[in-house]
Amino acid sequence: MIGSRTLKRMKNYLVKKAQVERHYLTDEHLVFEITLTNFLFFNEIHAEFWNDDEMIEVTSELTDQDDIRVFIPIELLETIETSARVKVFINNKAAWLTEHPSYKEGDFNESLLVNERYLTTRVKKNLQISHRFSEFRFSGQEVYSEIEGLGYDRLALDLDLPVLVSGNATEIYAFKNRQFTILHGEPAEESGRMIVRDFSDLSTGIWRLFVQLDGTLHPLHLDTGAVEGFSSLHHRIRPIQRANSFYLEVRPNAFRPDGVKIKNLDDGHFHLSLALSPVDQADDAEYALLMDEPKSGRSRTYPFIKHDNSLHTHIPLEDLFQTLFAKRFFLIQQSEEPKVSQFRLGAQLRQTDVRFKVIADSQYMKLRFYKRKDKSLGLKLSRPKLRKAIQDIDGFRLDGFIGSTDEFIDSTAYLLLEDRLSLEARKIRINDNFTIDLEDWDLIGLKSKEKTIFDFFVVIETDNGDVIRKEKIKYRKADYKKDNYYSYKVIRDAAQNEHHFMITTTPFDNLKIETFTIPAAIRIPEDVNVKDPNVWLVGERSNTAQDNGIVLFQWLVENTDVEAYYVIEEDSLDYASIRHLENVLLFGTPEHFDVAFRAGVLLCTHDIENILPYKPARGFFGYENTKRIFLQHGVLGRKNVEYHKRNYELPFHQFVVSSEPEKETVVMEEMGYADEEVIVTGLARFDRLVQQEPPRDILLMPTWRDWINTDEQFLASEYYLAYTNLIQNEKLLALLDEHTIDLYFYPHYRAQNYFQLGTRELHERIKFIQLGSVTVQQLLIRHALLVTDYSSVSFDFTLLDKPVVYYHFDVERFFRRGILRPIDETFIGGIAGHEEELVSIIEDRIVHGFANFDMDITGIIKYQDQNNCQRIYERVCGLLGEPVVEADEMK
Repeated sequence: MIGSRTLKRMKNYLVKKAQVERHYLTDEHLVFEITLTNFLFFNEIHAEFWNDDEMIEVTSELTDQDDIRVFIPIELLETIETSARVKVFINNKAAWLTEHPSYKEGDFNESLLVNERYLTTRVKKNLQISHRFSEFRFSGQEVYSEIEGLGYDRLALDLDLPVLVSGNATEIYAFKNRQFTILHGEPAEESGRMIVRDFSDLSTGIWRLFVQLDGTLHPLHLDTGAVEGFSSLHHRIRPIQRANSFYLEVRPNAFRPDGVKIKNLDDGHFHLSLALSPVDQADDAEYALLMDEPKSGRSRTYPFIKHDNSLHTHIPLEDLFQTLFAKRFFLIQQSEEPKVSQFRLGAQLRQTDVRFKVIADSQYMKLRFYKRKDKSLGLKLSRPKLRKAIQDIDGFRLDGFIGSTDEFIDSTAYLLLEDRLSLEARKIRINDNFTIDLEDWDLIGLKSKEKTIFDFFVVIETDNGDVIRKEKIKYRKADYKKDNYYSYKVIRDAAQNEHHFMITTTPFDNLKIETFTIPAAIRIPEDVNVKDPNVWLVGERSNTAQDNGIVLFQWLVENTDVEAYYVIEEDSLDYASIRHLENVLLFGTPEHFDVAFRAGVLLCTHDIENILPYKPARGFFGYENTKRIFLQHGVLGRKNVEYHKRNYELPFHQFVVSSEPEKETVVMEEMGYADEEVIVTGLARFDRLVQQEPPRDILLMPTWRDWINTDEQFLASEYYLAYTNLIQNEKLLALLDEHTIDLYFYPHYRAQNYFQLGTRELHERIKFIQLGSVTVQQLLIRHALLVTDYSSVSFDFTLLDKPVVYYHFDVERFFRRGILRPIDETFIGGIAGHEEELVSIIEDRIVHGFANFDMDITGIIKYQDQNNCQRIYERVCGLLGEPVVEADEMK
């Protein structure tokens, strides 16, 4: 039997490797050197440069050492708008390129300044070259600098610049791959000198330095050779000269304990002790343990007691389980030069010492203290997985199971049915395999509105009635369709009103019940299949009038002879602003039913269920005989959305988009629609995007996270903590105060209540916007800078020629099901991965007077005019086979 070590050695001898060892610039080329291993012979090598869909063959050669050089002409680099790829072929097969171990250390994915374009390289199967920070103006003209002094959290520079005016800050921009931050310099008394004293925004890695002059970034040229490093609160920083460019190498302060011991105490605490090495001991220092949650931004400190050559502290169990986010630990040293040091662990932690199973929140929780990849001390926490599912549906009888209940202490499991609007609920106790007949439940009494949705949950409650888990339950045999159902029942009440109930599922296979009512007084036509093609029913979500629906409706009323109607709920905050308009219907009224039965054309920004008082499905009042138009509520190309053609038995007849790439790449290729079903017209609301007065303030407008289903999940989510931390960020608040700017926070409609309750005591510069108090269109026009995460309203803002900054703190999870187009193609503006970087980009836009980034949006929005409604109208008329009436002949 061959051992694993032998197999590994054999693999090293047999597997062919093509590793990128380094790259460098000449006057004419960007050159990559690729080391080959285990290639026995070469018939042919060649390389291809791919920029979008265009391919150009580039020069490649085999060296005397049987390695490869690839030459990319400078003029090709100047054509890269977002990113390009270089494919290398060996013996007519595409080589799978990887990084040589020396590549990062030697070139540290070094930035390339090519004719005022900032490019970065990456090795990922191919060579990838990206045009970064196109929103900035870069200059190839260097600014000479010398290091005049180093100290704790202090870097003194002598710049070859005109005299620095006392009191005027000079910005040093530091770039690392996609990130950048601003280091503010204070002029020294000597001419041309400046001092940087705050490096807290720098993270681990190597940063290239530029100085900003008159809105242009000039690379710093460092004349000094080897330079000693200096310390800051969190890092050890070393200036580096490479090809005369000025870099800062940033490494975390390190603490190497001689030993680590962790014990679970009976009093609800964990005891952590560290053995100090002689070099780490300082007589005048005081120590504390810092526990940090990178995702939430929360941190806590615990003072150490020093005894002999070791440090001791206690951590309450309840602190560890306040959230389930991963945690990491640091050592705080308070002295004249305070430090926060990252643990550097060797063999101090052993597997038998670090795993615990404890009782917390009435359930068995697992903890694992471990050595992270960077050798620091980390903690992962997990709670028991709640196994449950509905296995079968027979009529209104549900057969299901629940497992792992023995992981919960003194508790009971229930199946709960909850009205999505009122949160009124019914529940029944369940155990192991269960059968529930919903006909025994008072479904009519649970309804908050005539048309609503009930969600199914499994709830674990303690004997005291405290809810410790609440999770949706899936249907194992789900075959999701928006316009179908698994079981259907009609119940008449005493007044002979018909209550229709359909068991369906969500896109994530979670079980739910959809219900609507046909009041006894409603007169149903004898032939519901007869539709009038001149009656158009328009809407958005049933409770809004702010989007493409209301804009198109008003345009139709004012400009055409179409019998157009707009439907909205009476308790909607938007109803007051449109109630005076002709043909506005209240949801569920006899007038609404009458129009819904007759309408030949249904136009909605969301699913058609938002504008019909009944289920939009085959067999319901002639629904299959209508023409269905998806007006959109944004520009597609980012998140995978629910509107795939496969999700419908009766899909949309026309799907509105804003560009040819959106049509072809997203809606046709990804979502399955045919060419004639996708219309490139632009969104109706774009007609009203007209900037009249220059705005000044900032709008913060994040979108939703579809994995959040309960209150508990929301309040413990990274999403909630990210934005509550942001609007309390001290640097951001200082910027707003300094420049007399307000930040208006408009959360997603599903998050409004949470943020409003959790952010009652805000800084005076942070303004909370109540849902419905102003339209989204008005918000976009009134603000100078938009901060969002993934919301498609960013396209509206960009269309107004104003800058957008994106906060991508959870980008991998948000796009866990894939992204429809590359990030660089649809996120037009600045992109931040963490809070400090986001604040730096906001600061940069403020400093530049809210100037827009220099971006080309023609690939995102084809028509930049006010004729979008006209185009939509013409295409729908074409669908109906009716002649189009010119605008000047219309109403």
